[in-house]
Amino acid sequence: MLDKFRLLTQTWVAKAILALITIPFALFGVEYYFRQSGGGADAVAKVDGSVITQAEFNDNLRDQLDRLRVGLRGASVDTALLDTPQLRYETLQGLVNRHLLAIYADKHRLVVSDGFLAREIGQFEAFQEDGKFSQARYEAVLRERGLTPAVFESRVRDDLKIQLEQEALTGTQWAPTVSIDAFLKLNDQSRDVALVEIPVERFISQTHVDDAQIKQYYDSHLDQFKIPERVKVQYLVLSADQMAPGEQVSPAEIAKVYEDPANQARWHGSETLRASHILVTVPPKATEAQRAAAKAQAEKILAEVKAHPERFAALAKEKSQDPGSAAQGGDLGYFGRGMMAQPFENAVFSMKKGEIRGPVETEFGYHIIELTDIKAGKGRTLAEATPEIAQELRRQRAAKQFADTAETFSNLVYEQSADLKPAAEKLNLPIRTSDWIVRGQPVSEKLLANEKLQNALFAQESVKDGRNTPAVEVAPNTLVSAHVVAYEPAVTRPLADVKGMIQQGLQREEAAKLAKQEGEAQLAALQSGKEVSLPWSKARQFTRQVAAASGLPPALVTAAFQADPNHLPAYAGAALPTGTFALLRISEVSDGNVTDAVKRKQAEVGLTRAYGDAVLTGFLAELHQDATVRLLNKSVLEPRQDR
Repeated sequence: MLDKFRLLTQTWVAKAILALITIPFALFGVEYYFRQSGGGADAVAKVDGSVITQAEFNDNLRDQLDRLRVGLRGASVDTALLDTPQLRYETLQGLVNRHLLAIYADKHRLVVSDGFLAREIGQFEAFQEDGKFSQARYEAVLRERGLTPAVFESRVRDDLKIQLEQEALTGTQWAPTVSIDAFLKLNDQSRDVALVEIPVERFISQTHVDDAQIKQYYDSHLDQFKIPERVKVQYLVLSADQMAPGEQVSPAEIAKVYEDPANQARWHGSETLRASHILVTVPPKATEAQRAAAKAQAEKILAEVKAHPERFAALAKEKSQDPGSAAQGGDLGYFGRGMMAQPFENAVFSMKKGEIRGPVETEFGYHIIELTDIKAGKGRTLAEATPEIAQELRRQRAAKQFADTAETFSNLVYEQSADLKPAAEKLNLPIRTSDWIVRGQPVSEKLLANEKLQNALFAQESVKDGRNTPAVEVAPNTLVSAHVVAYEPAVTRPLADVKGMIQQGLQREEAAKLAKQEGEAQLAALQSGKEVSLPWSKARQFTRQVAAASGLPPALVTAAFQADPNHLPAYAGAALPTGTFALLRISEVSDGNVTDAVKRKQAEVGLTRAYGDAVLTGFLAELHQDATVRLLNKSVLEPRQDR
């Protein structure tokens, strides 16, 4: 509950529900406008006359890429690998949805009062000094971003309208008790399953495939037997990493970086805390009476905790309404600044180890907090930091040298395109040689796997005219140019070479049909109550999750849990991808536990969210049906190749 995203993605019930429901909806908070340029831009799309600008799209795409990088825990990832057509489509779809909701709000005269707007803007930390809203700071921040208060407030007002719409649709949903019970019973239901296989190999000897069938298959599947075109190339690599080792860095330069005030937190570290909490939740639109009741309950729990601090974990399991941490005795693990709700952070970072404090109010409710551990930031001396600083300075200089050399490299491989030697000799670069590179197949040399470079390798200028490829940036500060030294066009393998492979495949297809016929006949006999002697395996108990994790084919898992549990033993069957047919015998069914309080709370949260998302999906679908959406610039859906 301290973090809505953490709550809705770490609980088991959320994983089960969110695997089934995906909302193509992105709602960007008002902080988005701090990244707007404020200027005009070309139109990307129109939604009932409302324009989505290129700047708007670019900023939101950058936001999505930043989120992905954060999700990868700060790993150094090439942006080009994250920037995919799918991500761009989802970004555009989110903006279309946002514009549709804004238009709907205006049509139905949804109003955000000046007082409400002022309260929301006043909560922005960027506009505060000493914890309070500052008009001077507010105006200064907006000026820095090219915005006037009137424009900014208009945009914030629109965002608030959209958020109110969303809350009206999703916040009023609730999960009936019968639905929670049904979900818990089914999600953790276990079944005792025995298995017998009818292998496809048993029927291969009964099949016959003649030459006419083989020829017909060959003629209708020629693409399967094509050997793609391939090339061997020589190539040059210009990269900043090649230049870094030779750059000299003085001790004075290293000391200057170390002593820079902007780097002090880096060298001296920042502390992390570990805390546990007990949460009493407050509904999003709680009345004063509800809020007072929640606070009184929290104060009662606090008194009990202070009387028996050794029972904090037990009381958290019993009384905390945070599904994400209650089962762990309220433990939130280690965290640094900026990871928790602000009032919670302010409180916990002012506490001493072992101290218990509360109730602390956040948007989620009232917290009783116990600070269980403090890890001081690990500092580094100048001597310890020197290797890292020196390497960074070398890289900075190498990047500058690379930028100065890149234009020369690009010009040389273009202007003297018949050979790579002039560029290699001028810049003292080694000429490398590749193995065969097959179009559309993985490449062992990582630098040659870049899609733009691959396209250039197989272009007419390269394979027929014998020219160098342009210099292509295949990674940050890394350019590659290649020259084709051998080329083989795509050819179709002759029938004689693939006849045996086709024959085996067709025989297996026929054998799979026979295995399925026999399996379905035996299944029908079993389901009708007849005695059928089969070598059943020993029964094993599975839940859906255990069955999937054990490696059982999805077709078997589906068949096992679709079988009618009201008449046991129940029988089911499924054809496997290998052609084998499997028969299943379900001898016992046990429903999941519906009395576990923590799981019930998790199921309620997850199902309520699922119901709300379903309502929002339906609402957006209706808006789309009545709207006119025009894509004006298709190129925004294609990742840039010039990175």
